[in-house]
Amino acid sequence: MAMTGREPSWTRPTEMSTPMSDRSLWTRMNERLARFRLFFGNLVFIVMLILVAVILFGGRERIDVPDGGALVIDPQGSLVERRTIVDPFREWLTPGATLAETEVGAVLEALQKAAQDDRIALAVLDLDDLQFASTAHAEAVAEALKAFRAAGKEVIAYGTFYDQPHYLMASTADAVYLHPFGQLILPGYQVQTLYFKDLFDKLKIKINIFRVGRYKEFVEPFDRMDMSEAAREANRQMVDTLWARYADLIIANRDLDPERFRRYAQQFDEALAETDGDMARLAVEYQLVDELLTPDEARVRVADKVGYAEHGKFRQISMADYLTVAGDRDEQSAARRVGVITAEGTIVAGDAQGGVIAADRLIKLIRRAREDDSVATLVLRLNTPGGSAFASELIRQELELTQLAGKPVVVSMGPVTASGGYWIASTADAIFAEPTSITGSIGVFGIVPSFEDSLAAIGVANDGVNTSELATSSPLTGINEATARVLQASVEHTYERFVNLVARGRDLSPEEVEQVAQGRIWVGSRALELGLVDALGGSDDAVARAAELAQLDEYRIKRIEPPLSPRELLLRELLGGAAAPPAATIRPLIGALHRASALLETLDDPRNLYALCGSCALESGGW
Repeated sequence: MAMTGREPSWTRPTEMSTPMSDRSLWTRMNERLARFRLFFGNLVFIVMLILVAVILFGGRERIDVPDGGALVIDPQGSLVERRTIVDPFREWLTPGATLAETEVGAVLEALQKAAQDDRIALAVLDLDDLQFASTAHAEAVAEALKAFRAAGKEVIAYGTFYDQPHYLMASTADAVYLHPFGQLILPGYQVQTLYFKDLFDKLKIKINIFRVGRYKEFVEPFDRMDMSEAAREANRQMVDTLWARYADLIIANRDLDPERFRRYAQQFDEALAETDGDMARLAVEYQLVDELLTPDEARVRVADKVGYAEHGKFRQISMADYLTVAGDRDEQSAARRVGVITAEGTIVAGDAQGGVIAADRLIKLIRRAREDDSVATLVLRLNTPGGSAFASELIRQELELTQLAGKPVVVSMGPVTASGGYWIASTADAIFAEPTSITGSIGVFGIVPSFEDSLAAIGVANDGVNTSELATSSPLTGINEATARVLQASVEHTYERFVNLVARGRDLSPEEVEQVAQGRIWVGSRALELGLVDALGGSDDAVARAAELAQLDEYRIKRIEPPLSPRELLLRELLGGAAAPPAATIRPLIGALHRASALLETLDDPRNLYALCGSCALESGGW
């Protein structure tokens, strides 16, 4: 918001020539109220400054890593690639409106450092405050826990309730404890979609769809009332592949009988009858957990291993405190660096903030890496279902300029890197995917709603003159045949460009790409077999490959992030952590409404062309 240097009109007394005695009581009360608001606002700001000064300069209690103590891994809210930048003052005023977020990289970093830290004897996995985690993120944490155990250390997991991604992490522990009134349900994966064709028909809204790709199901909810056979085929293969991998991991982690595990997961209602409805006891009998303990009993078990601290707590340090004091124990003096940029959200054009990949903002970061002489190579970590085709191409071109400048580019796929996300990645020097990443969806569509029939139904007509047929098309007048041909030709041209980019980047023929394109989605392990990615692995693997491509024997990681404004820095320091999550009973509704509204806001491509994945959000276990 531009500041003119002038005080807003609502905070200053209105200049009036009328004598005070002639002015109404209401006017005088308004003026006094305005002065009070101004005074109160200034007072609050001064108090905030004082509090920040106390926080920054008043000294903080020293944090010590207890020798032989426990590291408590306690992620909050949702596991994400990168925390969403939101207005912290709004978080403070409406503490239930924003879900807390924990960067998965922080969890992995804490475990990696602690594995090499002689002061840390064991890790306690506390997932009760974790609301959401994708399968890919859960698997990454599970692998880090395995590496921690491989270093000769112990992991203890405790929970009151375990859902699917929670349990994937917990299953790697030496001991898994559950509350006696807790539960552990593994419902598997599903793809469910709402369809709106009949609604639009009743409202007489025309949805003009232009598409290429047999499997591009993003548009199906607008012109069907059920899932097409092509979409059903692709989605069935995806959920079956994801579940098969999940089951194999759990069975291996817990050394379970495969048939017993499948009965627990797929015939839970029948199995539950064996324990008269006692879910916690059922989890013990099927060996998914080791023991049922109350929180106090679980704390005693840990304290028996690491000892007690003051106030009856076991000797421990939280993940956040540990990352604060551990520092970079492996810091090297090497001047050359691997630049790392993390981008998450729907791809949009422009400079938008908060929860999206805005092309202009990401391009600035890529350019900064290219122009930084200390950065020898770049890793772009992506988590996106796609979005604007135009914005995706702008970002890809900027990556290609970085490659032409002699700096290799490696793309690391998070839980989802599909459609526009794959467009961005298509010409990178190397592409890494998680085994459960959702990728591919090489297809393009255009969608333009029009309301001419809706207006006619309520007695509104359009008429006028024009110089060409194209001039008469609009959401209010409808899309005529000439405009429809233009839009379809544009979609087909964009799809052909997409296929050719993938062919060039992946060293395939367009015909070979066409076999795996058509808008179809693939999981990471299958994408590797099809040649759409180079290797399976996380961001650390991508960084290692980038260093190898740049021929770096020694390197440091340089995270390239957008700078925060002084106001954001000030308020974040004052307000600290994230807001509390909303009530569990309304969270699914809030999430669905938020995703729907966010999607509408991000459909901003100047040509109405999108490379978006329609099935990139799976219920019951995430991506």
